[in-house]
Amino acid sequence: MATVNKILSATSKFIGGIEKSKPMQWAEKKFNIKPDKALAAATVTSIVVKDGVGCWKYVTQSMNNDKIPEDKRKFVAALDLTNGVLMIAAQIAMFLAMQKYSGKLFNKLFQKSFNPEMSKNIASRIRMKQVQAGEPAARKLTIDKEFNKVKSDALDVFKFVLDIAAATIVGKRVIVPFIATPLASKVKEKMEAHSAKNHPESVQTPEKIETPDIPPEAFGDKLDISTHNTNLLKRYYNYHR
Repeated sequence: MATVNKILSATSKFIGGIEKSKPMQWAEKKFNIKPDKALAAATVTSIVVKDGVGCWKYVTQSMNNDKIPEDKRKFVAALDLTNGVLMIAAQIAMFLAMQKYSGKLFNKLFQKSFNPEMSKNIASRIRMKQVQAGEPAARKLTIDKEFNKVKSDALDVFKFVLDIAAATIVGKRVIVPFIATPLASKVKEKMEAHSAKNHPESVQTPEKIETPDIPPEAFGDKLDISTHNTNLLKRYYNYHR
């Protein structure tokens, strides 16, 4: 029990220290001002950090994976690196872009549900029902305030879902796979050029193979022409057997 208490006490002090730090205080202010926007930013940030760590891990594994042929490791590592960088960039770009357009998209999709005319009709119905029930009719200003609050809450939820979906689905699962493979080839070329520049002694040049100059008539009838065989190696074997 004493050990559990020590763990709880240490955990409490650790969390308390984090809460008092400037980054956490800044984040807390952002959550208090606009919780949906801050939550979306925190979600995308955590995903980007995870992808960054995963990218480093995959590249390291690919470069040191004995199961991958040595001449293919650079391409696999380049593909991993390209995927990681693109996933991070695409998610951030789509998230920031959608934040600018999600509000406009909401207004376009739900303009029939949230507009001054709808607010007026709802206010009239509420006041009519209150009068029929013998209750004092609510002020139009109060009803409009509640209506705007519902609209604001709906917009916040819509923006949160759409911003996250744009980053994690469109950016990560649609855009990145489409352009990752072509870019991976470019990255591989850059890596090989960099390696050749720093380690020129490791670049192997193919040896020149000299073939004997044998006149065609030397093969005589031993050329397998009757079967229309075009295998030059087999023709050479037929001649020397």
